[in-house]
Amino acid sequence: MEESRAAPKLPLVIGLTVVVAISAVLGVYYWLERAPTPPPAPPAATTEPVPATPVAPPAPAAASPDADHTTPLDGSDAKVLDALSGLQGWSAQALRLLLTQDLIRHIVATVDALPREKLPAQAVPLHPVPGSLLVVSQGARSSIAPTNARRYDPYVKAAQALDMRELAQVYRHFRPQFQQAYRELGYPQGDFNARLIEVIDDLLQAPAPKDAPEVVAPGVMYHYVDPELEALPAGQKILVRVGPANEAILKSLLRQLRQAVAP
Repeated sequence: MEESRAAPKLPLVIGLTVVVAISAVLGVYYWLERAPTPPPAPPAATTEPVPATPVAPPAPAAASPDADHTTPLDGSDAKVLDALSGLQGWSAQALRLLLTQDLIRHIVATVDALPREKLPAQAVPLHPVPGSLLVVSQGARSSIAPTNARRYDPYVKAAQALDMRELAQVYRHFRPQFQQAYRELGYPQGDFNARLIEVIDDLLQAPAPKDAPEVVAPGVMYHYVDPELEALPAGQKILVRVGPANEAILKSLLRQLRQAVAP
């Protein structure tokens, strides 16, 4: 799960111009954090990653008649942020959670990486969650503390305030720029909207443990003790980590987002 032991250094995910919501919703939350002290527990068992169930790619979404084909990707940040600031429920405080440079490229890279083993530190478009991962220990065992979920309140509230249909409208307006960023990422024939739907479907498969996951820090990074949790894709690990209540909220928003962006 890769939580490190000192102050967080990685930005995370939340909110998007559809994807600024996937990056907030979806993307959800990725950060590096360090444990205050390594729990005295043995290293987690290692397993091979469980391959994702193959899913037929969605059909490409129809181009929006009001899509912006004139704004260059390199000059899109100000227009995207301006569009987001006009959305109902999207506050100035929520906007401050976002990075303001190369926003679309960060969102696209994050979305593409969520079903993979690792989420690159340089990809995520949000500022980091403050503080360190909170754990509780009983003897040699440590688990994620129930109070840890409160650290994500600003991000969850920002996501909940958004209307996924309005986000989808903003996304469709800037879809040419999202598409260009996706092709620059190394998919010259790829369709970003299809990839977005695939990623949402993958995130919705995240398990929802009833009990707080047990964690261990054999080195400087936290890992899930349960080998099945540790083998999950990066995005699913994040959803498990934010706590059951937050996971349920985010999955509900993801379902709404998928419906809004589906062809």
